Amino acid sequence: MVSLSACMQCAVCSSSCSMRYNMNVRKLIARYLGNKEKFWSDELWNCTTCHVCQDRCPRGIPITDLIVEARSRTIESGRVPADVREMLESVQKFANPFGVGKAKKRSWHGNRFKFADEGDFEYLYFAGCGVVDDRVAEVARKAAELLEAAGINFAILREEGCCGNDVKAVGEEGLFELLREENMAEFEKYGVEKIIVSSPHCYNAFKNDYGLEVYHVSEIFDRAIKDARLRFRNVLELRVTFHDSCYLGRYNGLYDSPREVLKAIPGIELVEMPRNRENALCCGAGGGNIVRDVEFRPSLKRIDEASLTAADIMAVSCPFCLMMLEDAAKVKKAEIQVMDVTELLYESVFG
Repeated sequence: MVSLSACMQCAVCSSSCSMRYNMNVRKLIARYLGNKEKFWSDELWNCTTCHVCQDRCPRGIPITDLIVEARSRTIESGRVPADVREMLESVQKFANPFGVGKAKKRSWHGNRFKFADEGDFEYLYFAGCGVVDDRVAEVARKAAELLEAAGINFAILREEGCCGNDVKAVGEEGLFELLREENMAEFEKYGVEKIIVSSPHCYNAFKNDYGLEVYHVSEIFDRAIKDARLRFRNVLELRVTFHDSCYLGRYNGLYDSPREVLKAIPGIELVEMPRNRENALCCGAGGGNIVRDVEFRPSLKRIDEASLTAADIMAVSCPFCLMMLEDAAKVKKAEIQVMDVTELLYESVFG
């Protein structure tokens, strides 16, 4: 691994950083080079792990990985910010980072879909922690209905655990390993071989940390549309711009499937923001920041960027992005509406 000592202080990392108004990566590195004991400041927790700094570093320094490693050492020392501690405790108690009881997470499906203990299935649909939010739960239900309409043989769990992606991102390796073991035991219990997810955070964890065969719903919908297993009933005369999720895009290179779904919907005109794909601005939710209150939120800037396209809709493919950007649109009193790709597809297929 290339060490921080290779840094030439070019400031590409800090100028690229989604949270540059809340932290200065270049100064953190310089402080480390001068005195290792003072490097890991409170700013460490503002990182959204969006991966831009690491992708753009001309010296190939794994900056994001080193930040997560530093967080892990800080947690081991017992110096954990109160909001991060609360998040970790919530995951332990309620299997979600939002402090919402398990009953809420269990109820998203309304007992409308087959459970994993009720018969054979090809895919497990894993809804993710975001379903404790009513809007995200609605998106998950619509995703499941579309999977049914496409003839996908899937099942759901009666009670989901947390994938642990953001637990690992804040540096709590011990809790992450526990969550992974619990989830793997559940998957093995029901013979799960393929998983469909709506959350890029779950996608990243299951693919890169669990080593499982996992698909984002947009991949399944894209294939179903091309195989004529999903038929459109309604034309949506809308101008739409698409926001790339960090964990779907930069981490896993999945850029095309959500766009292909949008382009297939009759009536939609897809327009791109200047910063798109690997250059897309983070919404600010990653690395535990979905539950933290930071001074500057990049989601506000992202709404400005989307509004410049004169789009009616800003489409997303991540429940955390949906929550962050929808809230930002309300704060900015923006005319643009934030919707998940699943919602737009559902509206065209079902009305």
